[in-house]
Amino acid sequence: MTSICPHCRQPGIANLAKRWSSRGAPATCPHCGGFSHVLASTSSGITMGGVLIVVLFAIAAGASGQWVLIVPGIALAIAHNLWAWRRAKLYPIARDSVTHARAANGLIAGLLVLLGLN
Repeated sequence: MTSICPHCRQPGIANLAKRWSSRGAPATCPHCGGFSHVLASTSSGITMGGVLIVVLFAIAAGASGQWVLIVPGIALAIAHNLWAWRRAKLYPIARDSVTHARAANGLIAGLLVLLGLN
């Protein structure tokens, strides 16, 4: 299954490309070559929603002493993840914005390496 490109409105962006898209590494449409990405807040929200579901089920399992409750929690987190990524909207991004985002990502990665060396 593929997602619809916000540039040309054709289905063609793979779901895996959509999941890993960001401003610095956008998904590319095979039809028009346009770049698009899922907002970082949406991506983080989907991840944190799944983590919250698992944590809540783990707390309930620990409180009740029935650790088997973690299994439906994990299943619900996976179902939430699949549902949320299908609903996540792709936003178009210009080529020059991608270049600037990649430069900023490189700068931040370099700073993190320098801070990690100390």
